Amino acid sequence: MNGKIIKGIAGFYYVHVIGRGVYECKAKGILRNRKIKPLVGDNVDIDILDDEKFLGNINDVLPRKNSLIRPAVANVDQALVVFAVHRPAPNYNLLDRFIVMMEKHDIETVICFSKKDLAKDSQLAQMADIYAGCGCRVHFISTVNKEGIDDIIRPIIAGKTTVFAGPSGVGKSSLTNELLSQSRMETGAVSEKIGRGRHTTRHSEIINIGGDTYIM
Repeated sequence: MNGKIIKGIAGFYYVHVIGRGVYECKAKGILRNRKIKPLVGDNVDIDILDDEKFLGNINDVLPRKNSLIRPAVANVDQALVVFAVHRPAPNYNLLDRFIVMMEKHDIETVICFSKKDLAKDSQLAQMADIYAGCGCRVHFISTVNKEGIDDIIRPIIAGKTTVFAGPSGVGKSSLTNELLSQSRMETGAVSEKIGRGRHTTRHSEIINIGGDTYIM
């Protein structure tokens, strides 16, 4: 049976099997002998040990199409690079570095500017023009006004494994909460003093939001 590793903690791997659920698994010794360390995002073959308790063993890690070191994740289809239009102001040098890093790994990048409710249309148009020629799609959303979530972001991530990237305080956790339709991640307010956000995402995990759609 095949599934996808969505979380790994202390030698245990949690494998999501579409239509069945999440199985707690350990990797068989043959993988250690082959010096293969499973990563979050890996597609794996598992044996079911106990279907009622959702326990299993990982027999094999299927071939990866790519992998990242930070975050440690495999088989990424695309990156949604999230920056705010304001509070905090976008750091374009950092955004450019994200784009270059994803291009290096041959991962498609989608640029998402959040908090569009804090900017005028003229400012949004200027920001879109900056990246018009970079080959990346550029979108603007607002989690406060629920703009761009269902009509833009959901179709983009459907059927794919998407890594959310960007600095703290730009609304990545708020966007994740909207996509989940329930809060599973703590959100942190932006510090008024330094204009930056508190780090609120503390673990490597991809989240299944239905079918074969995963976000991280």
